[in-house]
Amino acid sequence: MKKFRASNKEEIIRQIREGFIEEEVYVALRPSIDIVVELLENGPNLSCIYCPPSLYNLTSTRVKRALEKVGVLLNPLGGGAGRPRVYSEQDVKEIRKMQKIGVSITRVSKELEIPRRTIYYLLKEDENREKEE
Repeated sequence: MKKFRASNKEEIIRQIREGFIEEEVYVALRPSIDIVVELLENGPNLSCIYCPPSLYNLTSTRVKRALEKVGVLLNPLGGGAGRPRVYSEQDVKEIRKMQKIGVSITRVSKELEIPRRTIYYLLKEDENREKEE
């Protein structure tokens, strides 16, 4: 697997333009349309692009759909940075249930002993997951 790592998009594009023959590549930046176009033009055997999970989530659906159309997979790779998840799907379901009956986020936070900011994060993550499905 060829790995492209750089601190900015221009440097990644420069590396990609040097060409590669690998079927799988790892890109350490968010796969923007510019980067994807360069990968497709310069990698004749390309079949799969990997990126960090956090950047995979930030990749536009437009880019993901375009890659699907040309038969190239885009997949997250690695465990991701930061603290491991400690809240389950059941916790999210409980938050949603309480929210539906009109309980405020502050109250949900106190009752479930989950920080308010984390509740907002879990709800947003749940919405994003539902959109992808």
